[in-house]
Amino acid sequence: MSKDGMNKGDINKGDINKADKNKAGMNKEFREKNANNLKLLGMFAVSFAVLTVATGGKFFSAGQMKLIAYLFPEMGVLSLGMMLAMISGGIDLTVVAVADLSGILCCMMLKAVMPNDASLPVQILVLLLVVAAGLVIGGLCGAFSGTLISRIGIPAMVATLGASDIILGLAVGITNGSSVKELPPILNGVVSYRLFDAIPASTIIFAVCAGAVAFILNKTSLGFKIYMIGSNKTATRYSGIDDKKTITLTYMISGMLSSVSGLLMCGHFNSARSDFGKSYLTPAILICVLAGVSPNGGKGKVAGMVIAVVILQTLSSGFSMFQNISDYYKNLIWGLVLILVMIINVTSERRKARG
Repeated sequence: MSKDGMNKGDINKGDINKADKNKAGMNKEFREKNANNLKLLGMFAVSFAVLTVATGGKFFSAGQMKLIAYLFPEMGVLSLGMMLAMISGGIDLTVVAVADLSGILCCMMLKAVMPNDASLPVQILVLLLVVAAGLVIGGLCGAFSGTLISRIGIPAMVATLGASDIILGLAVGITNGSSVKELPPILNGVVSYRLFDAIPASTIIFAVCAGAVAFILNKTSLGFKIYMIGSNKTATRYSGIDDKKTITLTYMISGMLSSVSGLLMCGHFNSARSDFGKSYLTPAILICVLAGVSPNGGKGKVAGMVIAVVILQTLSSGFSMFQNISDYYKNLIWGLVLILVMIINVTSERRKARG
C-alpha cells in the first residue's frame, strides 16, 4: 500500500474516532443536564405501571387519562408561581389564598356584569374582561408580598405567611364563608371544553402558562436576574441588578399565575369558595422539589415541573380509585413524600460535594 493511502486511512480513522468522542461527550452532557428529568420520567413509568397492575388494568383507560389531563392544570399553574418564588431564593405561601380571593372576586364580577340572555360573543368578551381583572388582582397581591420582602426586608416565608392570612381573611369576609354560585355558564363551558373532543382547554391553558414562564426564565433579562438573585443575592446587588424590582416582579407574576389557577378551579366546580385550594399548598411545594427546583434558589426548569405535576396528579387519581384510602390521608402522604424527596436530594448533594 502506498504511503499516501496509509495516511488517508489514518486520517479517516482519526476523524471517526474524533466524531465518536464528540458524540459520546454530547450524550454524557445531555444525561448530566437532564438527569433529573430522566429520573422523573422513570418515576412516572413505574408509578403508572404499579397503579395499572394494582387496579387490575382499570387505571389504564381513556377515561382516566382524560380525567388526569383535566385536573392537573389547576395544581400545575399554581406550582409554576411557586417555582418562580423558589428560584429567586424565596417561597410564596400566598398562592392558594390568591387563587381563592381572585376566583371569588372574578365570579362575583362575572355574575354582576354578564347581561341576561347575552350572546356568545358578548359572553366571551365579558369573560376576557373578568380574566384581565383577575390578573390585576393577582398582580396586586403579588406586589404586596414582593414589597414586604424586597423593600421592607421581611423574610419570604414570614411575609407570605402573613400576607396569606390577610388575603384569605378578605376572601372569607367578602363571602361570609359561603359559596358564590349560579355563575353564567361561559366559565364552566370554557374550562370543560375539549379540543378535538380529547384535549381539555385547561390543559391548553397550562401549556400556555408553562411556555410563558419558560420564555421568561430562559429568554429574558428578568429570568436571568431571577436565577442570579437565587444563586447569590449579595453578589447580584453589587453587580448593579435592581434586586428589589426583580423580586417584586417575580411575586407579581406568581400572583397572576395563582389567579389563573383560581379561575380554573371556579370553572371546574362552577362556583367559588374561600377553601377550594386549601389542599394544594403542600403539593405545589412538593412538585417544585420533585422537579429539581432548589429550595435555596437559583435552580429549576419548567420541563421538570411539567413532568412532576403529571406524576403527582397520576398518583392522586390512582389513590382515588382505592376506596380504603381516604382523601383525608392525602396530605399525610404528600408530606411524607416531600420529606423523603428532600432527604434524597440533600444526601445526593452532599455526596456530589464530597466527590
